[in-house]
Amino acid sequence: CHTIDGTKAQAKIAPRPLTHLTTYDQIAQTIPNTPDNLRKWLHDPQAIKPGTAMPNLNLKAQDTEDLVAYLETLN
Repeated sequence: CHTIDGTKAQAKIAPRPLTHLTTYDQIAQTIPNTPDNLRKWLHDPQAIKPGTAMPNLNLKAQDTEDLVAYLETLN
């Protein structure tokens, strides 16, 4: 859903690219961008921001941790 420059992730559905995620002040335009908040967001976006277009991907705990670790490298 998101674009990440330099990768095969070139979708245009999501409103914001993830290329420089660590430089963003907020996740989903309202949530302070911290690793813990990112983890919570990826686990259950609707619990964090009801009505968001971000779907719950039903990630397993380890997949969430791996994804947060990867996303934290994007700057």
